[in-house]
Amino acid sequence: MNLPIYQHINIRSQVFEDLNSILTAEMNIRHPVVFNLRSLDIDLQREFIGLIENYFTTQNVSFTFPYPMYLVTDHDPSISEMPVINTVEELPQFYNQKEGKMNVKETHLIAKNKLQQQEIRNSDPRTTDESLEHYGHIHRKIFKLDQERNFYRHLLDHLTKKK
Repeated sequence: MNLPIYQHINIRSQVFEDLNSILTAEMNIRHPVVFNLRSLDIDLQREFIGLIENYFTTQNVSFTFPYPMYLVTDHDPSISEMPVINTVEELPQFYNQKEGKMNVKETHLIAKNKLQQQEIRNSDPRTTDESLEHYGHIHRKIFKLDQERNFYRHLLDHLTKKK
């Protein structure tokens, strides 16, 4: 069974063509991916970050869905739209492999996860972001209208109590 644990890719080569053999559109469908660029020069790190982001943009593939992709680099997180961290220890603990044997409930969850992974394909990130933004806009509007309704209800209750 495939557990969704981190796949670490250490990039040590300074040849950009080696990156083409690593990058695929399906690389983050089964597990989260970590690109470790810290062994490269700081300027090469910047170029590799640009190449990795450019690949996902040109292929119209999301680097956050279904599993996130992380860049371990010496640069500031503002350099990229991808999640950037400085050390491997800063990775979210959720996808770290746990010690010990799995219990029955965890085994059933893994089997369910495997079935769902067979159905998932990486989708158009722009369309997903637009639909998520539209969904959020509608629900913000509902929230504001509900706040207004509660204010008027409170005001009406307050006025009726005075009489």
